[in-house]
Amino acid sequence: MSDIVADLLRLSEDPNADPRTRRRETMERLVQTLLAMADAQMGSEDPQHRHSIIHLTTIIREMTGRIAEADDATFSAIVREAAMLIRSLQRRQADAARFTVH
Repeated sequence: MSDIVADLLRLSEDPNADPRTRRRETMERLVQTLLAMADAQMGSEDPQHRHSIIHLTTIIREMTGRIAEADDATFSAIVREAAMLIRSLQRRQADAARFTVH
């Protein structure tokens, strides 16, 4: 999971970026990661799973401003939870792929 957390927390390219900007970028990376996972679900036998990912992505996108302004402990907890979610989704996709006939 640390690889996902490291990627999500990757700092802005701009060394002068303020913490709020960096947090927004982190949430944008999270949204992009989730959208890529939803795209991978296209044509899957479980359209509800894809819909759930898109719904969660929409919620995160709409809350990005509030998340960026959260205190450090809250922001860290959100990122940890997001990383666990992404890892869980990756495992689910890998498990499903083993049973998919190509």
